[in-house]
Amino acid sequence: MSEAVAETRLKGAPLSPGIAVGSVCLYVRETRDRVQAPQADPQHEVLRLRQAFKWLGRQLETLARDAHAKVGRENAEIFRVHQLILADEDFQRRLLHAIEERGCTAETAVARELDFYRAQLSTADSEYLRQRASDIREIQLALLDHLNRVVPCRRCKDASHCSVDHCRLGNDHILVGEELSASLPIETDGHTVGFIVEKGGPNSHAVILARAQRRPAVGNIGDLPNSIPLDAQVLINGDTGEVILNPSAETLVRYQDQLSDDGRSLPSVDPVPELKVMANIERSTDVREALVAKAEGIGLYRTEMELLVEGRLLGEAEQRTRYSEVVRAMAGKPVCIRLLDFGADKAATCLQLPQQGGAMPELRGARLLLACTELLRDQARALARASRDGPIHVLYPMIVDVEQFRELRALFDEAVADLQPFELYHGVLFEVPSACLEARRILTAADFGCIGTNDLIQYLFAVDRCEGMESSNTRRETDALLWRLIEDLSRAAQAAGKPMTICGELAGNPDFSHRIIRAGITAVSTSPSRIARVRRAARSKPTYQ
Repeated sequence: MSEAVAETRLKGAPLSPGIAVGSVCLYVRETRDRVQAPQADPQHEVLRLRQAFKWLGRQLETLARDAHAKVGRENAEIFRVHQLILADEDFQRRLLHAIEERGCTAETAVARELDFYRAQLSTADSEYLRQRASDIREIQLALLDHLNRVVPCRRCKDASHCSVDHCRLGNDHILVGEELSASLPIETDGHTVGFIVEKGGPNSHAVILARAQRRPAVGNIGDLPNSIPLDAQVLINGDTGEVILNPSAETLVRYQDQLSDDGRSLPSVDPVPELKVMANIERSTDVREALVAKAEGIGLYRTEMELLVEGRLLGEAEQRTRYSEVVRAMAGKPVCIRLLDFGADKAATCLQLPQQGGAMPELRGARLLLACTELLRDQARALARASRDGPIHVLYPMIVDVEQFRELRALFDEAVADLQPFELYHGVLFEVPSACLEARRILTAADFGCIGTNDLIQYLFAVDRCEGMESSNTRRETDALLWRLIEDLSRAAQAAGKPMTICGELAGNPDFSHRIIRAGITAVSTSPSRIARVRRAARSKPTYQ
């Protein structure tokens, strides 16, 4: 028995940072039976290829939508680029020509023509064109899988043929495979806590998306899957590239702090008196992770993500069901639900939001809700009905001044006048500098406030949202001007006797926990995976300069 579980260490290449532990789960691609005609019929092969184009187009639209909801618009552009390439007439004509003129099968056309195309791009002088070679590879593999009836699935020692997006056993696992496609981090469920691969570098699309989801990944592990037994427990260190098979109790203790950051692998950290730490969620099902992490409430429920994932507007009843699920699960703890915060981007366009005199590209958050009052009406009524299950804090996004907040609040009240909501509170998300400048007036009208640091940094320092925003935000998080503004907002809330919280990347960074407390803020909201780390930092002895 002891030999079967002896700890073994493998050394790979670090791809995505972080620590994770779980059971081994193999990523496999199995071929279904398909009857292939002995002699290719060009008309039939052209039809098959055109059907594959349509199928992949639908898949990419779904992936782009899901990626937007899970990892943001910028990372979703990976799949938008794939859509543009696939829809290009010259791209399609090149493959169809190989069938019609040279008698190739659809599979041969895709394999040969796109291999040649990738080789040309890989040697181009332009860095942009060289990067497109990996996009062509992703499209090529997806088309070949569809044409060959290859079905990606997963298997572990206890179950076989699980779908990529659903683990039937509900076990936390490390996904092990020769090569990861860009779609895999988006498609896998929350039980996939990390990745081990044989091929793939730190700049591959799959690794970029794994990093965006804060899932550790290790590469350059040879002879997969033979080098990792199917019945092993695995700890991976995405910071060093180390893979530990069947980690001992002593090893787990050494990694305990890092492991418990994800709220899954080891017990989470209990609440601390120094700082209330709540959870950000994007879908009602995320409340389970908040509970595991012992969140002291839901500090930010980004409701637009529910619609983006579904790819359609949700009716009043559907919204109420999801909000009630969260409220009931939190059992009286605060639940802060943000009103729909769509921007003027492709995501909003795909939902076919009503147009308003051609001005839609300028609308976001509060302005969009004022222009599209039906969106506000349905959500307001859903929130009022859900408040019968427990108190709800309604957060108004992108407010620019007190008059705008009052106008939106009046429309909300009008929409629910016949429902007699039980317990609703109305607050403002301070993320626009103009709102911060008149915070004292706003807080006389609002029940609470929340500082949205991501957008606040963008607008305060004119950070380009589409070009290096994350790194620019990180540099600005220590700027004295930002902290002076946070302190001013905190004092305004104290003067008004209203609570003020912080959300955004800054809230989840343990390096700022004591600085937040010194600013007079007593509650933050962050992703469930960061709650334990923030609490440990708040509990630790502060080191002041």
